[in-house]
Amino acid sequence: MKKRRTIPGPVTDVNVTSLVDVTMMLLIIFILVAPILNQGIELRLPEASSAAAEPEKGLRISLGPDGEIFFDGKPVLPQSLDEELRVRASRDPDLPVILEGDYRLGYGTVLDVLDRARVAGLTRVSLATQPRSPER
Repeated sequence: MKKRRTIPGPVTDVNVTSLVDVTMMLLIIFILVAPILNQGIELRLPEASSAAAEPEKGLRISLGPDGEIFFDGKPVLPQSLDEELRVRASRDPDLPVILEGDYRLGYGTVLDVLDRARVAGLTRVSLATQPRSPER
C-alpha cells in the first residue's frame, strides 16, 4: 500500500508576535519623543541687568532666530497669531503677554509682533530677558 502525500492547506493561524513587537517599539519611541516635541524652540534671550521674574499666568510668544513665531510653544503663521491674539483678548484684555525674542533678531521683527498684540487689544506686554552675567 502506498502512502498518500497530504498537500498542506492554507495556514489559518495568524502570528501576531512580530506585530506586537513593532507596536511596542513604536509606543516606546512616541513616549520618548513626545516631551521633546512640546518644548518649542531654543532661544538665547538678550541680557538685561533689570531682568525680573516672569508672571505665572499669561501668553508666551517666542520668536526664533530666523523669525519663526511660536505661540504657547506651537509654531504659527502671522495671520494665525493675529486671530489667536484677538480671541484671547476678547476673553481677558488684561492678560499679560510675554514676548521672547532671540537676541539675534532685528528690532523690526520684535516690533511687528508687539504691534500685533497691541492691535488685538492686549496692552500688558513684556519682553523676556535673562539676567546680565556678572563679568559685564
